[in-house]
Amino acid sequence: MSTLTLRSAKGTPLTNNEVDQNFINLNTDKYESGDSPSFENLTLTGSLVPSVSATVSAAGTDQSGATALTKTINIVTTATTNQGVKLPAADAGLSLTIINTTSVTIKIYPTTGDVIDGGTVNAAVNLAPLSSVQLVSQDTQDWYRITNLIVYDTSGNRLN
Repeated sequence: MSTLTLRSAKGTPLTNNEVDQNFINLNTDKYESGDSPSFENLTLTGSLVPSVSATVSAAGTDQSGATALTKTINIVTTATTNQGVKLPAADAGLSLTIINTTSVTIKIYPTTGDVIDGGTVNAAVNLAPLSSVQLVSQDTQDWYRITNLIVYDTSGNRLN
């Protein structure tokens, strides 16, 4: 929160230095694109709509060749055996969902130096065909699978 000198509180006109300092303080505290704001309490009165990548193609057969995931919900629609996707860098509280709508098992790799479910650094975990998983990062290195979600087709039929 910016500290400002107010004329009404001071009781006299502001000096040029006080006006300049007010602008400096406002500029320092402003939000800029790319910042990561944090809130103590947040109340939503509408819907929270996560970002979705509806047509992810798995790729590569190792961590370096895997498709990087960039959205909160990632729907893998194309894959061949042993292809994979790669999580973003872990950051405490970061959560994402991966839905595998293909007929093959895909690999989920952490980003370089990260770990999934307390396993080996950089090691992949499998995601079976027609299944999904939500992952949450505990800190800046550790990801954990917290649930195996049920996948339905557009007609409401359970696929897994």
